[in-house]
Amino acid sequence: MMPGFFQITLKLFLLRGQEMLILRDRDSQLGDLPGGRISADEIYQPFARSLAREIQEELGDIAYNLEPDPIFLFPHRIQNGNHPALGIAFMASFKSGNIVLSDEHDWMAWVDVQTYIPAPLFKEHLLDAVVQFQSRFDVIGRKATTQ
Repeated sequence: MMPGFFQITLKLFLLRGQEMLILRDRDSQLGDLPGGRISADEIYQPFARSLAREIQEELGDIAYNLEPDPIFLFPHRIQNGNHPALGIAFMASFKSGNIVLSDEHDWMAWVDVQTYIPAPLFKEHLLDAVVQFQSRFDVIGRKATTQ
């Protein structure tokens, strides 16, 4: 059997109280979360460093408290090119700053984690990740919302 080769993408569930930040990808018009792929030279660095780079690129200079450990893993496909990827989900609580979207996204919203219906904006594996986060929110999300 041939081993699989996958890209690694880091996605952030950014919380503001009971709300999470969702984005829309400009090209595909599908739901997205802040974050992105780690580059080849980042593979042996802490994931938090790569995630911080992605957050700064996509959201600008904001402050947040990152939970240091991933909250779960999920299969993913990179929208641009349809490449298979392993998604690593992180969680953080928003502290301060003005979010300025990069050219990758054309819309954002803060939505209630428990009542938001992610379909049809989110599709496939990222939809599954959002639903998984929502189902675990009472357990994992309360910690971030109280910081």
